Amino acid sequence: MSLLFIAAILGLIPAFIAQSKGRSFGAWWLYGALLFIVAIIHVLVIPSDSTTSINSSDSRSCPFCAEPIRRQAIKCKHCGSEVLPAPALQDEGDGTQISWRRLAALALAIIITGLIIHALKLD
Repeated sequence: MSLLFIAAILGLIPAFIAQSKGRSFGAWWLYGALLFIVAIIHVLVIPSDSTTSINSSDSRSCPFCAEPIRRQAIKCKHCGSEVLPAPALQDEGDGTQISWRRLAALALAIIITGLIIHALKLD
């Protein structure tokens, strides 16, 4: 049981690093719990999963020429017309924040697994 508990705790290290780089927390936790040494080296080497291109939520159409411009733009780069800045969208996060619900579910799963293993050893 102690080996499983230690593996689960060690798996959190690459999972948090990967999540800060925009990767899947759960997949990296499993990877880290099973192959910690390989996973920690791998997560330190991989680049951040950030995109620099303009996605649909960052752009809008110019009211004069209908070309795509940034939401914050006050002047269209295509036709030169002055436009009112669009209201800011609510930020959903960039994937680098810790998901506390996921962490709580993971901790609960570890505790339940430990209790089941402990109960099986008593029988």
